[in-house]
Amino acid sequence: MKRFLFLFVVLCVAFVLPSNGQTKVTGRVVDANGHGIEYATVCVDSLFCISDADGHFNLQLPHSVNADMSVSHISFKTKLVPRSVFQQGNVNIALEERAYNLGSVDIVAKQTKLETIVGRGMKLPGDAAFGKEQQGKVEMGPLFSVKRDYVVASFDMKVEECTYHQCVVRLIVYEVHGAKFEPVQSKPLYLALTPANQNTHIKIKTQGDITLKKGGTYYIGVSVVSGSNAGTLHFPAHLRSSYVRNLVKGTFKKLPATLGMVIKGYRI
Repeated sequence: MKRFLFLFVVLCVAFVLPSNGQTKVTGRVVDANGHGIEYATVCVDSLFCISDADGHFNLQLPHSVNADMSVSHISFKTKLVPRSVFQQGNVNIALEERAYNLGSVDIVAKQTKLETIVGRGMKLPGDAAFGKEQQGKVEMGPLFSVKRDYVVASFDMKVEECTYHQCVVRLIVYEVHGAKFEPVQSKPLYLALTPANQNTHIKIKTQGDITLKKGGTYYIGVSVVSGSNAGTLHFPAHLRSSYVRNLVKGTFKKLPATLGMVIKGYRI
C-alpha cells in the first residue's frame, strides 16, 4: 500500500511540474535605432544562443540557472541583463555602439602592389571542421606576426565539404596581447555558404578598413554563426600556428595546425 501511494505521489508531481524543467526566453537584440543586430551572442551561465540575421533569439534555460544574461557583439558594448528582467520569458535588449579608433588609410592602387601577407602553410592529412554543436561557440584560425604595416584586401579559403543547406561564416581579425584579443575591425565579415561551394576557393574581400601594424601579433577567428540544418563545414588542414577559442567560456588553446587561409593586402 505504501509503495503504491509513493508511486501515485511521484506521478502527480511529474504531471504538475513542467516535464523539461526549463524556461524559454525569447527576444530581440537591437541597436539604438531599433534595428536588429545580427549574430549577437546571448549567454546565461554556460548556456548560449546566437541571434538570427534580424536580431531575434530564443534560449532554453533550466529553472536552476540564476545567472544574469550577457549579450555581446564586436560592434557593440557587451551588456549584462539581470535575471529579473528576462525571467518572465520575453525581453528586448538594446546595445550601445562601441567606439573604435581604427584610424584611416589611403591606398593608391597604382603605387602599391598586392602581396601575400600570410600563406596557407603545408597541407596536412585531415581537415578542420565545424559542426552544429559548435555554432557560435567555437572559433578557429591562424596566428601570425607581421614585419611591415599592411592594409588587408582579402582572405582566401578552400571549402572541402559543406553539408549545411546554408550556413553563415563569420570572420574577425584580432590583435593579440597575451590572453587578450582586441578586434581590429568595427564589424565582422560574413559569408553565406551552401553545398554548391564544396571543393571551391572562397574569397572574402574587405572594405580596406583592416590594418596590421609592424611587429603586431594577429589572430583570424573563423566561426559558423548560423546553419539551416544539422550540417558540418570542412576546410583542409594546414601546418600553421593557430588558436581554437571557446567564445562562451572565454578559453583558448594554441595548436600547430588550422584551416588553410591566404591573406593578401598592400603595404602602407
